Amino acid sequence: MARDRPANGTASPSDMETLPSLKRQRTGPHGQASSSNGGADMQIDEPVPLINEVIAIQDVPKWQETTEASFGGIVAIRFTQPIAFDTDPPVCSLATGFIVDAKRGIILTNRHVVGTGPFVGEAVMHDHEVVEVRALYRDPIHDFGFLKFDPRQIKYMKLVEIPLAPEHARVGIDVRIIGNDAGEKLSILAGSISRIDRNVPEYGHMTYNDLNTFYLQSAAALSGGSSGSPVIDIEGRAVALQAGGRSREATNYFFPLDRAKRALKLIQEGRPVLRGSVQTQFTYMPFDVAQKLGLPEEAEAMVRKMRPHDIGMLVVATVLPDGPGASAGLEEGDILLQINSELVTHFVMLEDILDTHIDKTIDITVVRGGKTIEVRAPVQDMHKLTPSRLVTFGGCVVHNLSYQLAYGSTLPPRGVFMTATGNFLPNLDESMGYVIERIADQPVNDIDEFVAVLRSLPDHEPVSVVTYSVSDIHTKENTTVAIAHQWYPISMYTHNNQTGLWDRTKIKRHSRVANFSPTNIRLPVLSDPRAGKAADLTRAMVGVSCSLPLSIEGINKIGIVDYGVIVDAARGLVVASRRTIPLSVCNLALIFGDSLCIPAKLRFLHPTHNFAIIQYDPQRIGTNNIKQATLSSTQPRQGDAAHMITYNRTSNTMCVNTVVSNMWEILVPIQYPPHWRCINTETIQYETKLPSDFRFGLVGNDEGHVQAIWMPFMRSHKSDTVAGLPPRYILPALEALQRDEEPRLRSLGIEVRPNSLASARAGGLSDSRLDEVQQANPDRNMLFTVARIELMSKAHGVLQELDVIISINGRLMLHIDDLEVQNTCDALELVVLRNGKELTLQVETTEYDRGVDKLVFWCGATFQAPYMALRLQSSKAPSGVHCTFVAAGSPAEQYELASSYWVTQVNGVKTPDLESFERAISECPDSTYARVKVISYDLEPQVLTIKTCYHYWPTSTLTKDPSSDSGWRSSED
Repeated sequence: MARDRPANGTASPSDMETLPSLKRQRTGPHGQASSSNGGADMQIDEPVPLINEVIAIQDVPKWQETTEASFGGIVAIRFTQPIAFDTDPPVCSLATGFIVDAKRGIILTNRHVVGTGPFVGEAVMHDHEVVEVRALYRDPIHDFGFLKFDPRQIKYMKLVEIPLAPEHARVGIDVRIIGNDAGEKLSILAGSISRIDRNVPEYGHMTYNDLNTFYLQSAAALSGGSSGSPVIDIEGRAVALQAGGRSREATNYFFPLDRAKRALKLIQEGRPVLRGSVQTQFTYMPFDVAQKLGLPEEAEAMVRKMRPHDIGMLVVATVLPDGPGASAGLEEGDILLQINSELVTHFVMLEDILDTHIDKTIDITVVRGGKTIEVRAPVQDMHKLTPSRLVTFGGCVVHNLSYQLAYGSTLPPRGVFMTATGNFLPNLDESMGYVIERIADQPVNDIDEFVAVLRSLPDHEPVSVVTYSVSDIHTKENTTVAIAHQWYPISMYTHNNQTGLWDRTKIKRHSRVANFSPTNIRLPVLSDPRAGKAADLTRAMVGVSCSLPLSIEGINKIGIVDYGVIVDAARGLVVASRRTIPLSVCNLALIFGDSLCIPAKLRFLHPTHNFAIIQYDPQRIGTNNIKQATLSSTQPRQGDAAHMITYNRTSNTMCVNTVVSNMWEILVPIQYPPHWRCINTETIQYETKLPSDFRFGLVGNDEGHVQAIWMPFMRSHKSDTVAGLPPRYILPALEALQRDEEPRLRSLGIEVRPNSLASARAGGLSDSRLDEVQQANPDRNMLFTVARIELMSKAHGVLQELDVIISINGRLMLHIDDLEVQNTCDALELVVLRNGKELTLQVETTEYDRGVDKLVFWCGATFQAPYMALRLQSSKAPSGVHCTFVAAGSPAEQYELASSYWVTQVNGVKTPDLESFERAISECPDSTYARVKVISYDLEPQVLTIKTCYHYWPTSTLTKDPSSDSGWRSSED
């Protein structure tokens, strides 16, 4: 089976099963295969074999012959679903299939393997020959589908056809399930069929569930990867198809092959596989349950006489609103008697009639509460109810609501379903399944209307999006979003019946520039007299919205809304935390008083201190009461009074009066993968614990000047801590921007940490130095140790980790701020303590590289030059090309490229930098294997083979471009 999913199995009309079931196995972190303890207990008297055991022993040679003869017809399937679709996320998986037509190259497997969306796969034959497979057919509702391959590519092995024989499925027969169980190439598991009239298993909400068919049941301990395995009888015939099971019990579900056999015959004859529907789900109920629903005794007698082996009847379980069944008057609980005057008590008969009456009307006779009722219903083409197009933009994937999902939530199969929220609505839970009802006050009933509205939206202008969850159809949500078309390119994918691929069409947006006039705003005013002059700081606080369109530098793409402070109202300059704006590749907006949202752009990201400076257009704002904050350059002292101006949990302004309790160097632990951390920075703490309840605030002194910005500091992409950042770190960059200059900073490229004098003395610090330090700084007995040295910096190879810095340019380093001299000096003279000796070193500084300036996308992976956090945290840089992200369902994920690997070669060509890497990958043709030499974060080398798939994963680049509105230019623009 290919994936583990929870199930509420309905094993029989009256059974209640709630144990999890298995589906296809995903690659990635591999689960441990479970097995039974094979140890035998000691037996004193050996029991006499039963007759069936003797027969089983006699059948061993026959079973061996049968299974060996089938090996040439069973294949392992390695596949990806590259784009989220319906209830399936993008995924890389393993499964099984078997050849049902060797001449035409047709393989039968499960629908949940082929999927209903884009599919890329290959089949591995028994002799390990590999061929590409494409989706040939997937049933709209049943769990089977066909893949096609070119049999001419198989050169060394005779292909074997496994015949389909659903008529030979009987209770009690022994079977063998042969397939890719638990990721093994070929496993043979024995079982026996215990049920042939089981209702469909229920795998849970928001996942694939079959309907309108029986399932077979067996006791066999299967696990992930065996989906699509043939269930073979002793004559070598496939009597069923492995589909699912329960993980905590040795129970498996087999799909009956009646409809698959019919579909195969039609495909072989070159005819369409017609599938009809009245949008009604039936379930099989035994006679005793049907009696409770009102089945008359004479009707039961008639059915038992005509179908003496039957034990029940079909009952209406679900009627979709506005569908043919609902329009005809069918209701839940109706007992099906006849269709077109023919007695129908089994699903195969039901579907035979529906499939042959598309676009026609059928007469349905049902029993309701003891009365016989006749209705007429038109039969629809089920394929037309299955989405064949999808739209992607900004990581979001939408398509028309599927027939499958409509049944799961009893909804009419219409509307726009969002199978991946991406950056469009990142705060919605994808697992709840959302339908988009309106955008910008315009209804969207299908994806054509959705695209038309989306194309018309101007850049960065906030619009409302109304959604509801298929898990809670009673509640609607209204979300305000601002579309950034630079990061939200629109593409339409359409299923091509001839090739099996989904062809991509880029959709250009309308050139619509938002017409705006200045908007009057009023920021909240604090009336608390305890705040004093600091009360005016509320008029400097604004909301900051940041969404990251890409996952790079160890940070997942996220959307964050927090606060910032206006520091220059005339120029529109705002300071925010780097927890809020962690990367330069971002989409920014400012929210003024919860009444106006306008776009902003990034001006500066400090490489080591926890702040960013962004800018908005002041002309967008009319009459207002904004009062920019004045940043104090005076360092506060312990005991100084402070007034924290912040927002409480109900977004009302408030004041917390406190005093400064401590100033200390914030120490953020390293994370894996490496991402930006605040280093070499002193922060301010306050006496009361109340400020820790707030993520942002302005701490003012008695003059109303800001002595600290209370803000979050990133620990990981999911957690943070809060502290006060002194304005003295911000002023140099701010003053440069106010002079219309770009801030330019230099750095030694080191991270330092406090080191006690006792530790330094144990390392060889002389008594004279000890006295000198103590006299110069009576408040703290502290020096600083080099914790890390940035690769590629000029300090690398001069300084060493664990060096204790005694002085910089002749001045003792007693405070973390003494390191700030590096920002303006080309070189520094450092006296360090190393191995018990003092050394005087000349160390050159390096200008900050201003972060990432280019990204390369290839095979679903994102590559960039080594970034600062990586250089600081690594001991060696094997290459100038680093894989920073791997997309789910991509070739990079399938062939196990990890988001922490360095790339040193492609097809034998060395790749010391991104330019050489681009040249190397440009020589890799589509659908071929590239040999990629990589080195892991732990410096372990290996060679990967990655098969390109440019149809779904084209190569592209993103380059920093100051002339662009977003600051970036894509090669696909």
